[in-house]
Amino acid sequence: MPPGSSPETVPVPVPVPVPVPPTHRIRPVVPPLDAEAVPAAARAEALRALEELTEAAAWLGDPDLFHRPRFRAKLHRRHVGTADPAVLAERISAAAEQRAAAGLLAVGSVREELRERPGRRPCFTPDALAELHGLLIAADPNIPDGGGFRRSPARVDWADGSRFSIEVAAGRSLHGHMERWYRWGVRSASPALDAAALQMVRLYTVHPFPDGNGRTARLLAQCDLVGAGLLPGLLLDLDGWVDVHRAEHDRAVVAAADGHLSRWGSLFARAVTETARHRIAAIAALRGLLEADLERTGGDPEAAGVLSWLRSSPAVSAAWLRERMPGDPRPALGRLLAAGILTRHPRLPGAVVHPGMLAVLDDPFDTPAPHSCG
Repeated sequence: MPPGSSPETVPVPVPVPVPVPPTHRIRPVVPPLDAEAVPAAARAEALRALEELTEAAAWLGDPDLFHRPRFRAKLHRRHVGTADPAVLAERISAAAEQRAAAGLLAVGSVREELRERPGRRPCFTPDALAELHGLLIAADPNIPDGGGFRRSPARVDWADGSRFSIEVAAGRSLHGHMERWYRWGVRSASPALDAAALQMVRLYTVHPFPDGNGRTARLLAQCDLVGAGLLPGLLLDLDGWVDVHRAEHDRAVVAAADGHLSRWGSLFARAVTETARHRIAAIAALRGLLEADLERTGGDPEAAGVLSWLRSSPAVSAAWLRERMPGDPRPALGRLLAAGILTRHPRLPGAVVHPGMLAVLDDPFDTPAPHSCG
């Protein structure tokens, strides 16, 4: 540097603070015992749709065997980013089958409680709910930890950057809320549809589990409808509906936490109505497929007997059929496979499916928009 000169001044960049979005506190929904959340017109429409679904489901034979939760393809990359794709596919398939088994166990326990205590509304105790949650998330690659109530604060982030913190703290406060959730469920004098809606949103806003609260609450809502005699089995695709209407659904949950129960009740009734009518259309489509394929069997009584069981279950196997029909079903299965009426199940070894039925059952409500995972 020459004498008398001064060093060049280099401007130091000033970091621009990134605005942190405000956090909205989610208060638990604690309704009165006789609370009503569903507007009268929406309630009547939902009950009418459920009655029509019950009539349509009579063709199925056993609506519980027809139960098939929508395949969850969502992945949390932080948990599965390095997983082998083939292994991951097997784990996702195992998780889907486990969810189906957990759902059937849940609705079976509801019916058993009704037999043991007629006149009392069935409701899962907190311990039973924690056990059910563990079964629902078992084998799910998105959830590396086991089931059980959360032991830390809960926060929910939306795709648009909105942040929400659950007001109910882990520990004693959480367990107290779950005990009150159970007592409300047993003693509720709310209309059956409203009680299912309120139990569901109350579970959301207490947020008892680290993950999987959404699928647990939606399963319990269907169990509530079955227990009230409004639904013959777990036929509603509430998970699929929420995937499509996630943003609207989440805003209604927040509104309920802020005291606007009718907004949540309206959305719940709409979800029930639309999923019931979607299932009615699916049952009609399945009936048309099977009736057409029965004609293709050319009077083959064994093949017709195998096809008749597809009314109850979209997937069958030789071992499963052997317990339900006389004779050995394998020759008839072979003829149906050779004719292209049935095909090998894409995920279950030894099982066969009707490809047209799978397409009908997986028919989406709309193109889902990405949002938060439940």
